[in-house]
Amino acid sequence: MTLSQKQGLFSSHSFLTTLLALFFFNGCASIDHNYSLNYKKLTLSHDQLVHEGLAVLPMSFRYEQELYIKTAQSIYLKNLKGIEKDIALIEPSEAAKLSKESGVYEAYLQLTQMDLQKEVPRELLIRKVGRAIGKRFLMIPELSDTRISEGATQLKIRAQIWDIEVGEIVWEASEESRGYVILIFPQTAAPFEKVMEVASIDLIKKIP
Repeated sequence: MTLSQKQGLFSSHSFLTTLLALFFFNGCASIDHNYSLNYKKLTLSHDQLVHEGLAVLPMSFRYEQELYIKTAQSIYLKNLKGIEKDIALIEPSEAAKLSKESGVYEAYLQLTQMDLQKEVPRELLIRKVGRAIGKRFLMIPELSDTRISEGATQLKIRAQIWDIEVGEIVWEASEESRGYVILIFPQTAAPFEKVMEVASIDLIKKIP
């Protein structure tokens, strides 16, 4: 083998190695998703949210999702603020602070520590916390499922918006996404962060 052939072989090997690294570390991920849109979505308008504002409570989760919850909530809030720039948002940390200052922190904890897959928040809690925070609409996001299934990272998130004046849900949607690295290693699961990014953006875009 000549020197030029060896150099060409080395160059090809380097290119392939670089390409593989890009797939793995940049997450060349294919994201499949589906969603459901429920409840009285037509009773809530974007103008109402802009006028009345929206308080976002901490993302609800089950014990098995505890490892992912901080990352999931951070990604969700970042996208919510980036997409819904004209809605005045109160973030979870500020909502907790206002609840403490108003003397309803115990009610706030009861509301935020509920398992939304098993419990329905009581109207009294919704009203008490919402009025203490000072916003008519409360959003409760939830990370309801995270797992590796058939070589893909799979997660499901949903969000509810409550109107404290009427004491009921006026909008709810869910988004389920599966992410995996394509082309060379189709069985390799995509990073959680990338799947969560896509799922949260798609869910937030469905808010009226």
